[in-house]
Amino acid sequence: MITINEAFRKFLSEQEDSLKADAFLDCEDVILLYEEFLELNAEDYLSEEDRALCATRPDDNKNYFDVCSPEQLNPDGIKDFLEDYVVEVGGGKKFIGTAAKVLQTFFEWALEKGYIEEKAFEANREVLAKYKKRY
Repeated sequence: MITINEAFRKFLSEQEDSLKADAFLDCEDVILLYEEFLELNAEDYLSEEDRALCATRPDDNKNYFDVCSPEQLNPDGIKDFLEDYVVEVGGGKKFIGTAAKVLQTFFEWALEKGYIEEKAFEANREVLAKYKKRY
């Protein structure tokens, strides 16, 4: 199993090689902001089973990103990230659209790599499509 942390690092590494500098900086900003959001709010979006997994971490220095997989990133968290957190940190409408596009690219990449299943991809894609159209 690949962790969220490992998936984000691999994704950013590949994006850095393929994007222009400005586009990569936007991509990196979105992923880092999403990580910050998840670190603060992850437990709100975890199932009981996933909460138990995180509570029994073998190393106290490990966090949610070092234990959970990208499969556990869900539409409710994405929606709250885009509607609330991005706005709270001062991201404008354009940045909400950018964030939706970056996350959509991440989930497409994760599906292609086999890090998430089609069902999880489709659920997240539906939520992100609304934001990509709106902004």
